[in-house]
Amino acid sequence: VRVCEEGTGVARMDSNGTETVGETLQQQFGHWYTFLVEDLSDKRAAHLPFLHSPLWPLSVLSLYFLLVFYWIPNYMRDRKPYDLRKLLLAYNVFQVVVCYFLIRQLVRHGWTFRYLYTCELADYSNSKNAIGFLHAAYLNYCVKTAELVETVLFALRKKRSQISFLHVYHHVFTYLLAWIFAKYVGGSMLTYTIIVNSLVHMCMYSYYLLAVIPSYVPFSLGRLKRYITALQIIQLVSILVNILFAMRTSCAIPRTHILLYAPYMVVLISMFINFYLKTYSGITSALNVCYTGGGLQKKVQ
Repeated sequence: VRVCEEGTGVARMDSNGTETVGETLQQQFGHWYTFLVEDLSDKRAAHLPFLHSPLWPLSVLSLYFLLVFYWIPNYMRDRKPYDLRKLLLAYNVFQVVVCYFLIRQLVRHGWTFRYLYTCELADYSNSKNAIGFLHAAYLNYCVKTAELVETVLFALRKKRSQISFLHVYHHVFTYLLAWIFAKYVGGSMLTYTIIVNSLVHMCMYSYYLLAVIPSYVPFSLGRLKRYITALQIIQLVSILVNILFAMRTSCAIPRTHILLYAPYMVVLISMFINFYLKTYSGITSALNVCYTGGGLQKKVQ
């Protein structure tokens, strides 16, 4: 009987020990979550919707992947593609207008071209201009959320070729970085990205708008495609230059955001250049080379 009691006592000790470890891990997780999600965040953004918890972007992206790669393909398997011309018209107009307001919001609160190269730190005060920059960062996050709808529209129109790895990679990581920027940074010289991206998107979505109604356009849109892609590449390279300026040891821009942003930008630039070389063979023909999966190679005569 004594052995049974000892055995029972040992079991209770193990059980208590397991509970203690579990409670400790739970407390540690709670401390780290509070530190990363609340303590490091911009307190001025605490009241903004869909920004506080990382569960929101994770839920949005989960829904995005389920819709694009499972639910819609299964739903559309035996159906004809939807004609979403009116919706596309409205969406492209929305993008052009909201990009204009993003630029206007930053410029009217003090943004100038020096933000490309000058170490301008985030202003976490409650001044009018600082709050204006914060609201621009939040609006940019909302725009990047809306851009995820593009892939859903591609799926509903059965445009599978347009749901490329480049497209998905670009939209997913841009959305995540916009959430991080709005929650933790909300300003600084890195707002150059918002300005130049909005300028390029105004051109790009104007082109998409005209492409929906080609019969009303008095010129051919085909020739503009390569120039739109080239403009995107120039934009990305200029953003990388802005990041390199921010990486100077004398500049106290938060390194965490830069370390997340810089590798993404390098990969994105390489993917856009690869896409350009694959899609528009004029340059490769002029150079007497061809693009393969392994890169540029000399053509065989």
